[in-house]
Amino acid sequence: MYDAVTAANIPAGARMVAGYIDRIKLAPWSAADWARFPGAVKVTIVKKASTDDGHVLDVEVGDATPGEAPGWVRMRRAAGADPTVYCNTSTWPAVRAAFAKAGVAEPHYWIARYDGDPAIPAGAVAKQYRGNVPPGYDVSSVADYWPGVDGNGNEPASTGAEIMERITVTPPNAAQNTVRVFLSGSPGAAVVVRPRIDGEGFAKPLWVGDIFAWGSDHQGIGHNPTQTPGYDSRLTSHRRYDLPGALWADINYSAAQEFEIDIVG
Repeated sequence: MYDAVTAANIPAGARMVAGYIDRIKLAPWSAADWARFPGAVKVTIVKKASTDDGHVLDVEVGDATPGEAPGWVRMRRAAGADPTVYCNTSTWPAVRAAFAKAGVAEPHYWIARYDGDPAIPAGAVAKQYRGNVPPGYDVSSVADYWPGVDGNGNEPASTGAEIMERITVTPPNAAQNTVRVFLSGSPGAAVVVRPRIDGEGFAKPLWVGDIFAWGSDHQGIGHNPTQTPGYDSRLTSHRRYDLPGALWADINYSAAQEFEIDIVG
C-alpha cells in the first residue's frame, strides 16, 4: 500500500492507496486525487480526532494525540465503522495505555517503523516500513484482510455499514451451536460477526460454519460460505457475510465466549 501527502507522488498503477480527507495545515486529497486510482482499494485517513469519518486516525506529532484516540474510536464505532489507529512503534505503548485508561476496546493498528522489514508486528494489521521514497510516498505491508477496509467499497467516503441491529450471542457451550437472525430481505442484507476483543487488544477466535439463508418464498437462497473453496471458518477479527435477499438465516458457530452479530441492511 502507498500513502502520501501529495497523491500525484504515488505510482498511478497502485492497487491500494491511503490519503487524507481532513485538514490541519495541508490540504486533503481532492476528488481528482482519488480518481487517479480507479481500481485501487482506498484507505481514508483523518488527522483530527474531531472528524467523524475515515478508516484511520493519524496519531503523530501535529495530528491527533494518544489521549484523543479512544474518543475518536468510540465515535467511529457509534457510526458503524471498524476503525484503525496509525502510530509509530515508540508511540504505540502510549496509545494502548490510553485505551486501557479510557476503558475502550482497542482498535486495529497500522504501525510505522522504517526498518525496511515488511513483517507486520503482532497485534497490527499493517506496517509502514519505508518512508519518504522519492518522489515522496511511503510504503506499507498490509494483512490479507483489513477489518473496516476490506469489503466496504472503494470510495473515499465514510464506509460505516448501515447497521440495523447488533445482537449479543451467548454460547450455551463451546460445541457447535446455531443462532437464527432476521434480516431485511434487501439486496444489501448481510451479517457481520464480531469476536470479542480482550484486554490486550486481541480477539478470542470463534468458528463460523454453515450459514443457511432463506428468502420471501421460504426457499433457500444460497450464499453458504462453506461452499466457497478455501473458506476458513476460524475468525480472529470481524467478518462480513453478504446474504442478499435473505429474510432470516441460521448461523452455525462454535465459540467459548460471547460475541456480537451486526444485522446489516
